[in-house]
Amino acid sequence: MPESAETLLQAAEQQREQSQFEEALARYRKAETLFKTEKNTEGQLTCRLSKGHCLRLIGRFKQARAEYRAAQRLAETLEDPYALADAVAGEGMAVRALWDIPAALELFDQAITRYRDLEDAEGEAYILWAKGGALRVRGNLNLALATFHEALERYQTLKDSEGIVYALCGLGGISRIMGRYKDSLDFYTRANTRLRRSPDTFGQAYSYCGRANARRMRKEFDTALDFFEKARTLYHEIGDRVSYAYTVWGEGTAFKMLGRYPEALTRFKEAETLFHATNDARGRVYTLLGRGELHLLSGKPEPAA
Repeated sequence: MPESAETLLQAAEQQREQSQFEEALARYRKAETLFKTEKNTEGQLTCRLSKGHCLRLIGRFKQARAEYRAAQRLAETLEDPYALADAVAGEGMAVRALWDIPAALELFDQAITRYRDLEDAEGEAYILWAKGGALRVRGNLNLALATFHEALERYQTLKDSEGIVYALCGLGGISRIMGRYKDSLDFYTRANTRLRRSPDTFGQAYSYCGRANARRMRKEFDTALDFFEKARTLYHEIGDRVSYAYTVWGEGTAFKMLGRYPEALTRFKEAETLFHATNDARGRVYTLLGRGELHLLSGKPEPAA
């Protein structure tokens, strides 16, 4: 007997919670087709939003943005302000990943206004976390740090364990950029400890990668490589090519610092291929710099230049 749209949707939601994003996508698509046949606009809206989340988390940002925009149109048709706020927030996250930071910040400001109007404290906390990441990329480090701390305080008030760990990861990242490597390691370790028994594979990978980078900056390279391997395995498991690529780049950097240049070059080339595939200019810059440093360390200034 064929599965109903609701059954497919429920199964897809469970798979998404377990970071099985490709499998969830397939079910959301089937459910959406059935909802269209049934002229169930609410069901279509749920599928569009959830497809956007899945696509974003596996690095398909342009497709994710298209889903979020479609969700916004459906939310406006249904006059659903909560779904509209979620769709605007999701588009902001996809745009941030495409490195259009001014546009992302504008969308985040729109979303936070909507969440405040709805008195949605959880949504507001999420946008503070997302905005912190965008401010970090733009170089507003002190403001990013303050924004992540505010997000953490909001999530602690809400007793939202998932929000707390992502705010801790955000604080770990900005602390590393600011040269506060002990703080960075502490934040990521707190997040990782909370996540070990969680079904959130993405969160586990994120916090392991953060611990690895903090150890790398503290020149604890062997320990860093152990954590990079854990993160890489988990990112591969869920199909997140973008995060996987940055993890491989981090491994390459650790190998470079250990003087293991052939292994470093292999990692940089692998990461560069993935950055090309995902149109990630920032990642490509990182790998070009890494390869240039390897040439210089090997006494080859011309190819380094």
